[in-house]
Amino acid sequence: MQQRCSLVLLCGALPVLVSLIGCAGTIVDDGGGASNLRVVPGQIVRAQQQADGSFAITPQPLLAGGGSPFSGYNWSIATGSSFPPGTTVAAATGVFNGSGAGLVAGQNYPFTMRVSDGTSTASGTVTLQVAALPAGGIAPFTVFQQPMGVPVIVLPTARANAPYGASLQVYGGDPPYSWFEDETYAGRGDFALSGLTIDMARGVVRGTLMNSAAGKTLRFRIVVRDNAGDTAVTEPGRPV
Repeated sequence: MQQRCSLVLLCGALPVLVSLIGCAGTIVDDGGGASNLRVVPGQIVRAQQQADGSFAITPQPLLAGGGSPFSGYNWSIATGSSFPPGTTVAAATGVFNGSGAGLVAGQNYPFTMRVSDGTSTASGTVTLQVAALPAGGIAPFTVFQQPMGVPVIVLPTARANAPYGASLQVYGGDPPYSWFEDETYAGRGDFALSGLTIDMARGVVRGTLMNSAAGKTLRFRIVVRDNAGDTAVTEPGRPV
């Protein structure tokens, strides 16, 4: 599957109630990041039928929020559910990927994932959508990118002096990914002193928010690098 780099408009912010706007992910409901571990509802992952009849999976980290993920989130398939044919999810990073062998074009495959923060667990349904080969016989290729068309991404609310967790997102590329905060971003000042960090191996914003961050909006910018060395870079979004 052909891959390339892409620059995308994305920015992050937290009010504390801190609204955390994070660079990378679909908009996560603002449901209280200090507690209430959850698999973000409505998640969709994708596969594309190819000209030779095979299926290309678009790698994509699944999203969780809340809890106290001091060692990151851990993912597993829920009891009674099963992965779609030829797919799996990496336990430590939550990245959905696979060969797609055995999929059927045009079908949807719902499956239930379980996430743990080391203390509590939650589960939620994810749906794999399998696109058939277009009439022209040429399958679109996946661009390595963070979500496009959303200038500001809002992560769950954080609360001062409470543990926080929220996962970030990227599409395509060659996992595993490495996530970095862009420390040259001019808007990062309050985030740098917030008590929160970016888990570079797992793509999770986590930590305990300091009381000095209460009432502030925190902004940060993320650079994601895949195993091939390509990057999907965020750019500053509009003010919030």
